[in-house]
Amino acid sequence: MFSAVLLPSVKLVSALAVCVAVSMGLEPNGSAQASRTQTEPPTSPKRRTVARPGAAKTTCVTTNDTLAGQPFGTEPTVGQLLQAGARVISRKSFANVHEKGQTDTILTLQHQGNQFEFYCMPEQRLLRRAVIINFTPAYGQRLRQTLDASTRQNGGSCAKVQIRDTERTNNVSATFSAGKPSVAHVEPYLD
Repeated sequence: MFSAVLLPSVKLVSALAVCVAVSMGLEPNGSAQASRTQTEPPTSPKRRTVARPGAAKTTCVTTNDTLAGQPFGTEPTVGQLLQAGARVISRKSFANVHEKGQTDTILTLQHQGNQFEFYCMPEQRLLRRAVIINFTPAYGQRLRQTLDASTRQNGGSCAKVQIRDTERTNNVSATFSAGKPSVAHVEPYLD
């Protein structure tokens, strides 16, 4: 008696499956309908990338207030860079948003292929941005140590490194080539 009750329900489930397949564009045998045009490209399965053992991680992200806030250790100043042979690339006037009537300057320096941008006010000069491609000067070597420390914190080699502080206001990012930094961007927080 149990099989008599079960048999009609199995037929009902089979019939429902056929109806669903037909409404989705499949024939009962599972093949695509003949109405599908020949010009449609066949769908391909999504590829899954598998990391090779020992390969560098794509991007390593570190949150570290000290490394992000002081990536050079002692930050190079305009005077130090000019004394070391940097040359002025540009000076742009900029209206101070906090002091009415005060005009500040954005000063761009180039030193041994590296570029530094400073926000200059009468009372101080703040690093706004730096792009480092030459790590041989003392500030470049200190930055390399910071990047190496960040890589160690992430447990190995990385193709790209991002270092942030807890408030995500100071940022350092670098791209590595053959295990060494090839270019680094330093962007300290400025209001």
